[in-house]
Amino acid sequence: MLTKRTLVIPVLFLLVLGAACGSTNRMTPSGMDDKAIEADVRSKIGQAVPNKMFALQVDVHSGVVTLSGHAKNEDDRRAIGEAANSVKGVTSVINNITIEP
Repeated sequence: MLTKRTLVIPVLFLLVLGAACGSTNRMTPSGMDDKAIEADVRSKIGQAVPNKMFALQVDVHSGVVTLSGHAKNEDDRRAIGEAANSVKGVTSVINNITIEP
């Protein structure tokens, strides 16, 4: 039978792990590498326009993010660009996303 004490340790571990993994944007140092920036950009795009998280091409080179693909409308295109620009470590965004016909 499990006691309260044996349950406390795993619960505390999970809480600490969850807090550490909460947001790479807040938790990572300023010298992020391009792969970490790409992952964070995709996450932010997923929050801004959920149906476009994996439908877009996201390339990062030395903090410069290049976005390509299609958006449903200008509002989505703008939201995707703003989401990418909000990521720590991004120095500029080249938004090559076109509007779907």
